[in-house]
Amino acid sequence: MKANRSSKGGPSKERQVELTGKLVQKKFGSGSKSEHDAVYLETDEGSYVLRRVGANAFSDPGLKKLLGKTVCATGMITNTLFLASTVKDIS
Repeated sequence: MKANRSSKGGPSKERQVELTGKLVQKKFGSGSKSEHDAVYLETDEGSYVLRRVGANAFSDPGLKKLLGKTVCATGMITNTLFLASTVKDIS
């Protein structure tokens, strides 16, 4: 899947990016107290844990409805976390 990293912001260090990819569910934090099934955005450039701003970090029914679909998301990336302000189904 394509990862468009278009910046949409001012001079701040944190910049908005737009990513396109497929949503999948897989384990996060295997073997730790934080282990849980997380929703990931799989792109050509990498895999990111996907969370929506204001949504529950461990269970987001809105994202689970989109599993297996191709989406376009806008938000910020920190390491392997993509914190999305918008997620749109484009499949």
